[in-house]
This record gives sequence, structure tokens and C-alpha cells, in this order.
Amino acid sequence: MTKTNLVQVVIGGRVLTMGGSEDELHSQKVAACVNRKLQELEETESYRGLPADLKPVLVELNLAEDLIHAQEECELLEGDLHLKETELAKIKQDLVEAQMELERREEDAVRWEEERKQFQETVNQLQAQLKAQQKKNR
Repeated sequence: MTKTNLVQVVIGGRVLTMGGSEDELHSQKVAACVNRKLQELEETESYRGLPADLKPVLVELNLAEDLIHAQEECELLEGDLHLKETELAKIKQDLVEAQMELERREEDAVRWEEERKQFQETVNQLQAQLKAQQKKNR
């Protein structure tokens, strides 16, 4: 069972008790959000001219609109994150393939170096034989 935390907050100049499973800091952030929206609306002429019973409805509509904008932004960011994760996976795959290619080429280089040394040894032997043959023929 979830523990219900009761927290006193000030919203619109009135002290209210909020209950919920979140900690006090969270409740204070919620109250601050509502207060910012109230202050934002109170600065507009159209809000001040509304009947008192419609003001809470306008606040609720504005908060809902902010929530929907935040959800849409979150969806966009999640889509971007998915694309970045896909790109990262492709880059990792490319890196693995490049590392494998590098290892193959390093192995080729070692093999070619061994072959070069063998060829050089053969050339040296043939040159020595040639010199010996030339000395013999003189």
C-alpha cells in the first residue's frame, strides 16, 4: 500500500493541503507550476475580465494545453532518441566491421612482410650463386 503524504502548499495566496504518494518537493513543484500559470493569466486583461467561476476553468485549460505540448515534445524527443539509438547501433556495427577489416589487413601485412623477407632471402641466395658462378667462369 502506498503511503499518502500530506503537504501544505500555497496556491493563489491560499494555503492548501495536498495529498499524494510523491514527496514534499514534488508537491511544492506542482504548486509552483500552478502559481506560475495563475500569475501568467492574471497579467492578461481577458483573464481579469472573466467571471470568477470561469477563471479556474481557464487555468485548467491552460495547464492541460501545457501538458499536451510537453507530451508532444516528449514524443518528438523519444522519436529523436530512437533515431539516435538506431544511428549509434549502425555506427557500432560499422566500427566492428572496420576493426575486423583492420585486423585482416594487419594479418595480411604480417604475411606479406614474411613473404618479402623470404623473397629477399631468395634474391640474396641467387645473387650469391650468381657471383659464385661468375667467379668460377672467369
